[in-house]
Amino acid sequence: MQNPYKEISADIEVHVGRRAAVISIFIFLCIISLPPLYRNIFALNKSLISDTNSAWVPAIEIFKKSSENTIGEHLQEYENNLESAGFTEPPRRLVQTLLSNGPLREGNGKTRIGKDGWLFLKTALDSLTGYGPIEMEPTSVSKDPRLTHWQSPLNAIKRFAEQLNEFGVELVIVSIPVKPMIYPEHLGQSVKGPITHPDSETFYSFLSSLPNVDVLDLTLPLSKLKSKSKVFLKQDTHWTPEGMEESAKIIATYVKSKNWDYESRNLKAGPDENRSSLGDLVESLNTYSKIFDLETVIASPVTGKTVDRESPIILLGDSFTNIYSTDTTLDWGKNAGLADHIALNLGSSLDVIAINGGGATEARKKLAARRGSASLMKNKKAVIWAITARDLFLSSTQAHKARVHWEDVNFDTREPKENLISSTKIHARMLSKPKLPNPKSTTYSSLLYGADYEILETIAGKIETDENKIAVIHWAYKNRQMLPTSNYKVGEKRILNLIPFERMKELKTLEQHYDGDLFDFYWDLPETSNEIHGKSRIHQENTSNSHLIASAGCSLFALILVFLVKLIIKHNEQ
Repeated sequence: MQNPYKEISADIEVHVGRRAAVISIFIFLCIISLPPLYRNIFALNKSLISDTNSAWVPAIEIFKKSSENTIGEHLQEYENNLESAGFTEPPRRLVQTLLSNGPLREGNGKTRIGKDGWLFLKTALDSLTGYGPIEMEPTSVSKDPRLTHWQSPLNAIKRFAEQLNEFGVELVIVSIPVKPMIYPEHLGQSVKGPITHPDSETFYSFLSSLPNVDVLDLTLPLSKLKSKSKVFLKQDTHWTPEGMEESAKIIATYVKSKNWDYESRNLKAGPDENRSSLGDLVESLNTYSKIFDLETVIASPVTGKTVDRESPIILLGDSFTNIYSTDTTLDWGKNAGLADHIALNLGSSLDVIAINGGGATEARKKLAARRGSASLMKNKKAVIWAITARDLFLSSTQAHKARVHWEDVNFDTREPKENLISSTKIHARMLSKPKLPNPKSTTYSSLLYGADYEILETIAGKIETDENKIAVIHWAYKNRQMLPTSNYKVGEKRILNLIPFERMKELKTLEQHYDGDLFDFYWDLPETSNEIHGKSRIHQENTSNSHLIASAGCSLFALILVFLVKLIIKHNEQ
């Protein structure tokens, strides 16, 4: 085919001089090549001089496909790692700052900005509409086929209740409303009364019909309290101390109405404390400028022994239980949380297991994983399961995105025995680990993961194992930054210094991810403080050197670009 416009001449012709062409081409090539080149040289140099081999080099990692993954899975994992890479953080925060601080007042994939600066967790909004535990999502070809099977909370709760019934233990499900249920007026037009999911009435009726199950729905009591005091924090996912303390009174009153024997404790409320924080939803927005001010509450800490593993009453919970009770990542202080105030109103301590983001499954897993739990549960009277309505009413697709899963648990049938191991040192090979999420997309800023290991040699101390296998807890990320232990690979051998994970009290409440079926968990101790200080100093020196080497490499590459561009243009002019 001939060009029909061949004979037509342009009225205006634009000529670009040789110097302008060279400069334009050079700038364009620098923009697209220097940032990834700098990133790869920097990471490669860190990898070569580091003894932990923890640096992630994009140009190398794209070719390092695990035999367990398909090419598609490998590329997906590679893209996820690119998204969470450190060099993506500045532009991401800049764009989010412009969106959140501008006239649109736009949130992101995790946080929505409502009226008057009120912030809402997106998954909390998702849990109020659409499909749920009663009306399940229909089968559709548009669903991601890679998603694993999702079990309804109805089935998981029913199975758990049956297990407790065999032990002679009652189950009390405490449904904690989420912020948009109590404060819908900050999202749109004013609504009378709280809003709930369409499945809620049928769902709670089914649970109440189970022989050993009672349901305490806190939605109406907290909605009534709203007229007297603020129930939820403006910039945080969680409730205020007033909302939490009212809930603690309701739960304690219910327990007192039962004929459960429990030991009395001398517990007292200490002097009130002013506590301030920006809130987890501000952290999730991830902006540069200080758009939001600190939010201040008055908390009432409780003195005395509020937690006792021997208590006949167990409290299972999530971050709504941990807030004001543990200062790890939640940033609202200690000793004034839900467990503390239930114990205060009850006059007795509780056996508490509360894990951020783990109310649906992980808290039950930790209970069942206790050595001899099947036997020990016969000494318990009740399990109070405090769980957010969000986890109960998310549809399967929404639950997958929020990493909320409902699994059955198996109680440990071994003989009860205290773990007397103080510490042990082993040489082991990693057998399995879960897939870790992108820390930029998760609700909580810190995550631990569990990996199964095969013991190759016990170097020091003693350790009891199941078929020479153990489960070890590692850091995945902290403050949304991936840590070196997140890069541990299946099949790698390493020296581990272990202690029982139960002793890591400050870490037990953090979000955890473990796919295995072993019962005993251990924590891999870091180096001594002197070693850490020495490595920190060396790391700073290595980082500085890596920046210099990366800068020198990019400068050399830029000179080569100048030479090549000139050569090409000169060739085209001949």
